[in-house]
Amino acid sequence: MILPDYHIHTTLCNHAVGEMEEYVERAIERGLREIGFSDHMPVMPEPHLCMGFDQVQGYVDRVIELRERYKDRITIKLGCEMDIEHDRIDEIKDLAASYPFDYIIGSIHYLDGWPFDQDQYSDTFRKGDVDAIFARFFEAVARAAETGLSDIVGHIDNIKCMGFRPSGDMTAHYERLAAAVAASGLAVEVNTSGLDKLCKEQYPSAELLKVLRSHDVPVTVGSDSHNPDHIGRHFDVALSLLEECGYDSVVYFTDRKRIMRPLRPSGGPEQKHPSHGTGTR
Repeated sequence: MILPDYHIHTTLCNHAVGEMEEYVERAIERGLREIGFSDHMPVMPEPHLCMGFDQVQGYVDRVIELRERYKDRITIKLGCEMDIEHDRIDEIKDLAASYPFDYIIGSIHYLDGWPFDQDQYSDTFRKGDVDAIFARFFEAVARAAETGLSDIVGHIDNIKCMGFRPSGDMTAHYERLAAAVAASGLAVEVNTSGLDKLCKEQYPSAELLKVLRSHDVPVTVGSDSHNPDHIGRHFDVALSLLEECGYDSVVYFTDRKRIMRPLRPSGGPEQKHPSHGTGTR
């Protein structure tokens, strides 16, 4: 399996299960060559859904210990998922600069404090203008990308996770978003967790992924695992989708630098590129 799984959580986020070793062992069983832990950093509006500041060093140490222990069986990278909250930019920068992350996933889970991906708050979709909500979301993702604080845009269209869909044409929003991501030099993850949500579709949709491809935005892959059984889930779908949308390579990361590897290895040299994020140590 050439695709890396760069979106893996731990029990430190308080909404995942399983020991970290279980995730690693399951990845090995499923033939993955490289994975990365990317748990929630303490910049989420709801602190009970992420680790605390006093837990970050322990998380980092644990990933590094596992990396060494399993180095002969699988490559393990140190990542994190950072909510790009504009009133917490200084905290985000400090976190990014303080630890030896291989990559940072920048995500949006809230719109003006509204946790749109939580079922108990889904009435906002029913009572509101769904098209306007989607437009606001894509603008928020574009603004987050423009900060350059991450290396990867996480689940880029997860506003659809509850199964609500816009009635209008989103192409203009896709183009604006893709242009912002491309200008910021970021990669986008194909996040397969959406296939198990109410939307029954990976993030991004094929339509959005084709627009991203037209802007030469590179991609990586993540399962968004909160359970060891999620590791590498639906990666066959991800691989087929990438090829369908015109991709022939996928991004790996080391020390916040991109490494492009072909989807179908031919033995050629890897292409290394510097990260464009601003959080480089």
